[in-house]
Amino acid sequence: MRHRGITKTLLSMGAVLAVLALPAPLEARQDSEDAGRPDLPIPRLPDGTPHLGWDDPAHKGTWQVTRGHWELADDLVDRPEEGIPFKPWARALYEYRIAEESKDDPEGLCVPPGGTRATSTNAPWEFLQMPGQERIFRVFQRPVATWQEIHMDGRDHPREAYDLPTWLGHSVGHWEGDTLVVDTVGFNEGHWMSRYGAIRTSQHHLVERFTRIDYYTMRYEATIDDPAAYTRPWTIGWDLRWNEGQELEHHMCQENNRFLRSFIDIE
Repeated sequence: MRHRGITKTLLSMGAVLAVLALPAPLEARQDSEDAGRPDLPIPRLPDGTPHLGWDDPAHKGTWQVTRGHWELADDLVDRPEEGIPFKPWARALYEYRIAEESKDDPEGLCVPPGGTRATSTNAPWEFLQMPGQERIFRVFQRPVATWQEIHMDGRDHPREAYDLPTWLGHSVGHWEGDTLVVDTVGFNEGHWMSRYGAIRTSQHHLVERFTRIDYYTMRYEATIDDPAAYTRPWTIGWDLRWNEGQELEHHMCQENNRFLRSFIDIE
């Protein structure tokens, strides 16, 4: 007989270990770092476009949140008093995932998060801008080393993005002043929007805005339009910090690790 309590604990271990493996939050060392940092201008490419990464090895770094954004209702920038506009079925599933302590979190099975989940957890990542190729990449370190390709050549989303959804979806981007706007569709339903389990369906349409407001700070805002799960579009946002001097490390995780699911309690 399978013992529910033991099974639940064991299934949670993958997600817990993934969280424990992440670097420590930046909040504890922010004040001391900020006090000694030089006042540097926002770097720019030759055409004047903001540089969201680095070229000078003396000023290399990565982007990272100062804390995990697990409960997205706390990060609403539009109508926060109403909370996340779940449809009834989506709210019920979300509350179930919380009650189960996120034991089925796909990130615990090492699948790539994509979308808001990739930007809300305390793991480093960086931009690679390739203006000559009209592409931008976001390279993620955890939970599995992967990348998001952002097409900057004015193309539309292809039909295949909807017919063959993927973990990170299909992304196109453009500049609005100093803000990089990234439009992504074609997500599969295999991952969650947040650590607590906010819903993502195949109708998920995400528009993200990245604005480097000073050398050490990037403003991130994301508008979610997923009519299958929510009653209206809604927007969240927070600041990202430049992790001075840091480099991405190679991190490999095995997708769909079934080891924990093999535990049974025989009475």
